[in-house]
Amino acid sequence: MLIQLILKNIALIEIIEINFEKGLNIFTGDSGSGKSLILDSLNVLFGGSNIPLNHLIRPGKEECLIEAKFSNSSQVTDWFLRNGFYKISGEIFVKRKSYIKNNKILSKYTINNFSISKKLLEELGLLLVDFAGQSDSVLYDNQDYRRSIIDDLGSKKLKTINFEIKNIWQEFQNLRKRRQDMMYSYKQKEKNNFAIKEMYKVLEEANLNSANEIFELQSKELRLSNNFDINNSIKLSLDNLNSYKNEAPSVSYLIAQSIKQLSKVVQFDSKIKDLNENLINIQSDVENLIFALTEYSEELENEDISLEEIQKRLFYLQNLERTFSLELPKLILKKDELKTFIETNLFEEEIKKLDIQIKNSQANLNTLFEIQSFQRRETANQLQDSVISILKNLGLENADFSINFSKVTPSSEGNENIDFLFSANPDQKLAPLSKVISGGEMSRFLLAIKSSISQKSNTFFLDEIDNGLSGKSLHSLVDLIKLTAQERQVLCITHQPFLAATGNTHFKVKKNVINGITFTSITKLITKKERQNELIELIGGGFSEANNYASRLIDRAAA
Repeated sequence: MLIQLILKNIALIEIIEINFEKGLNIFTGDSGSGKSLILDSLNVLFGGSNIPLNHLIRPGKEECLIEAKFSNSSQVTDWFLRNGFYKISGEIFVKRKSYIKNNKILSKYTINNFSISKKLLEELGLLLVDFAGQSDSVLYDNQDYRRSIIDDLGSKKLKTINFEIKNIWQEFQNLRKRRQDMMYSYKQKEKNNFAIKEMYKVLEEANLNSANEIFELQSKELRLSNNFDINNSIKLSLDNLNSYKNEAPSVSYLIAQSIKQLSKVVQFDSKIKDLNENLINIQSDVENLIFALTEYSEELENEDISLEEIQKRLFYLQNLERTFSLELPKLILKKDELKTFIETNLFEEEIKKLDIQIKNSQANLNTLFEIQSFQRRETANQLQDSVISILKNLGLENADFSINFSKVTPSSEGNENIDFLFSANPDQKLAPLSKVISGGEMSRFLLAIKSSISQKSNTFFLDEIDNGLSGKSLHSLVDLIKLTAQERQVLCITHQPFLAATGNTHFKVKKNVINGITFTSITKLITKKERQNELIELIGGGFSEANNYASRLIDRAAA
């Protein structure tokens, strides 16, 4: 519960320290005295905007402070552990310090001197303090809030289903994102495919088989360009080696004659025999040389490609290298890569797999959505019955309340919207709250529905929730507030003496103007006389009847 609230330089407040008690804490005071500043300060402490930022810091001051002390609970301890605050135990100190810097208002939030983000603090605030007043439009303006009411009231099975849906939904979205990215890449590939296919076609038609083809062609070009000189040199060489037509004897003839002469004397010396054998080997080498020169000469004569064809092919290949800025060996590799790229269908296969996964996830989600809807509707029926029963006790005998479900585009929260429909009179059709509910009806409705919510914060702040009520309706409202205060700490701003008299603790808020400066102060009313005097002011006069009535209210509440 809320133990203490300290406000420094907040709007009209210079400094206030309020020590709260269990049960029903009542706040009374004249209109405009600053009672709602207490509620608004708690709202702002937890990231709300009830006090506009430019009015938050008291005029003439550079900074302000809101500090609240709460007792801990198992529910809040679990929240701390889930969010990484392992060292927080015992009492909880929540602070918001706002200050002016460079003409801007900046704020720092802490819990037990540990920094915390505004978003997390807003989440924690829902566990610590619950607000209700005629201006509380969150019920009919906020779809997420209405859904959270049902889910908090729901069974463990509903909570498990909600958890599964969130996980599968995230997986479902990731799969869809992957498919979207892959389709984009696939379309880009298709867009580039024409150029790729054209490039491959050119390289395929080039018949690139040898990485050394340009060198080989250049060699052939050089040879054919000098064909006459080569043939002439070979002919003359063959004549010198193996011709018997010239007047001068050939090399073959002279070697043969030398062998013939040495053969006559080999028997006289073994060295001559060795020399003769060497000469015979030379003769064999010369014959092989003659054969090779003759074969080369015949190849030149029988060449199957012309010099013009070679030069044409060579120009084509060199131009190909310039066009693609790649040398011939890399062009051959490029051709093979393009062929693999064109023939590969990895995108299509992967997209097919993703489509199957997406279809399965969608089917799982649809099944879980049906179970979720059934569980939520069961919970909604129970909440409807509870709220209607309480409304009848609060004087709205003809009131009707219905929770309506309507199909919407699926999300991680489900595939249905949840609307609260209300009717105060039997001839009035059920309609959204904002269109049909009056201020007094809204007060009772808020108390009825929030009294029916099982997942409650320990502190319940009611802002003039009794406004516009009287007679039996007021008595029923007070009874319900007293009943609620037995289980939860209730802070209640009221102008009703009947409700004010039932408080376990009573605070009077007062506004004073000193030397043209406004001050809001708060006093805890301790004695019966102090409380009685305040009730007299609420009743509207100091006459004896009012005094007696105030005294009876206090006595009856204490009985």
